[in-house]
Amino acid sequence: MSDHTDDFAMIRDQARRYLDDAALPEHLKEMLEEAGSFDSVLWNGAVGLGWPAAALQEEHDGLGLGWRGLCVLAEEVGRKSASLPLVASAAVAQLLAGLGLAGQGSLTTLASGEQHACLALCQPGAAGLALRPRMQWHGGAIAGTTAITPFGASAAWALVPAACTTGLVLLLVDLSQPGVTRSSEPAIDNSRAAATLVFDGAAATVLASGAPAEAALWQVASLAALGTAFEQVGGAQACLDMARDFALERKAFGQQIGRFQAIKSKLADIFIRIELARGCALDALAALEAQDPAWPSLAAAARVAATDAYEIAARETIQTHGAIGVTWEAMPHHHYRRSRALALELGAAAFWRERLLGTAAFTTAH
Repeated sequence: MSDHTDDFAMIRDQARRYLDDAALPEHLKEMLEEAGSFDSVLWNGAVGLGWPAAALQEEHDGLGLGWRGLCVLAEEVGRKSASLPLVASAAVAQLLAGLGLAGQGSLTTLASGEQHACLALCQPGAAGLALRPRMQWHGGAIAGTTAITPFGASAAWALVPAACTTGLVLLLVDLSQPGVTRSSEPAIDNSRAAATLVFDGAAATVLASGAPAEAALWQVASLAALGTAFEQVGGAQACLDMARDFALERKAFGQQIGRFQAIKSKLADIFIRIELARGCALDALAALEAQDPAWPSLAAAARVAATDAYEIAARETIQTHGAIGVTWEAMPHHHYRRSRALALELGAAAFWRERLLGTAAFTTAH
């Protein structure tokens, strides 16, 4: 990999300045008011800065910064609890590029940010990914209903695993066609444009089938898990910073609450969990760049550690703030909502622990 150190520093600084200006608390709260909300204003600004093209190689109209560049952006998005389909859409674009589908119009529009994609990998009632896909692919058409899918209400494309007579098939579905119905669903974090997708004889592009489909599905799921881990680390770090600042400002019994051992212990615990998660995420990213076959397992470890760090950080930050921490006006609830949403969107932590142990597998058995 070429040395992009300066590029990464510039991108991080640019992203931080943009999000500090655009992802204001008042703006973030507006997104929580209505189910299926999509922050098109923030996304259009990110598109203008070239974020959707960060991970793609230059021959695919990308910036050539690889997944590390994408993860830098994801961490900054997490820091502000902004809601962008950056990771999911980039993972689909990487898959299309890796399959040699450079001529696909979908890849061009994903790289430009004109359109974005969602990952409809989870099945209704399942804690993990598509262990037993309920989507059915028969006669060139897909049928079935997905679980609540982040950015399903706003995406132009969906990556969907389905069952067919020969086993597993991985499909790219155009969500603008008549055979697709979207239903926005209320959630703890309404800014994620969440929706269920109902397919009734919709056409789709077959990306892979059989064993190659399973390999491709693990590839895109692992990429998304790694990018999301960095987003979670960014959110957890923001929680720690917020709790620390409040603990140094708020006084009780004539002294800063940060002097109390109970508060010190909370903050120390958050710090340790963040550093563990960050280390896991960086190890997985380094393995991915080195083309180490073990990188998906390391991505699973990063997913588990980052989920734990963000959930603990968000919860303990509310506790540190006391009563004000649960008010609408304060910021801690934004991170608590986001931590709960990200903890489930790619499958629960239990699924990724199984993946880490090598016991999770995709199957079309009924």
